[in-house]
Formats: sequence, C-alpha cells, structure tokens
Amino acid sequence: MRGQGRGQGLGRGMGGRMGMGRRRRAGRFWQEQSSVEPTTATAPVNTNVMHVDTEKCVGCGNCADACPFNAVAIWNGKAHVDEVRCRGCRVCVHACPTGAIS
Repeated sequence: MRGQGRGQGLGRGMGGRMGMGRRRRAGRFWQEQSSVEPTTATAPVNTNVMHVDTEKCVGCGNCADACPFNAVAIWNGKAHVDEVRCRGCRVCVHACPTGAIS
C-alpha cells in the first residue's frame, strides 16, 4: 500500500496533491502561451449559409421560430439570415411555406 496518495492511481491518491500540481502546471503553461502574439487566422467560412429571396418572403416568421441557432430574424416584414450564426442545417428551408429560403 506504499505509494498511495502519490499519484499511483490507487484509491483517493489521484485527487490529492497530483491533481493540484497538474492544475498549477497547466496554469503556468497557459500564461506562457498567452504572452505570444495572437495570430491573424480567422474562423472557417461557412459555405452552407441559407439565403432569402425577399420577393417570395411573406414575413410569416416560421423560419425564425424553427431555427435552432437563432440565425433567422424578421426585419421590415422580411426574413434575414445572420451568416455568422447560420450552420446550414436547412431547418428554416423546410419551415418556409413559400420556398423563399434556399
């Protein structure tokens, strides 16, 4: 039973000093990484963004109610898709009674 509590994986030893030591090391590592200049990389562009044909849109709001990501809103009586929030799931396409979203 020797070694229990020293990170041997027996009993309650894993939650003792080893756990805290790991957190401290992770904290120092994070601080070292945070001092590095941020990169200019951007998020990947979603090519599956839905588009609204404003000629067909009647502003019923079915698409806005159906969207699980709150990416569709009704402005001035027409639906508009927020390209940042849209994940391309096409739920709004199926909810639209006039077929204005594609």
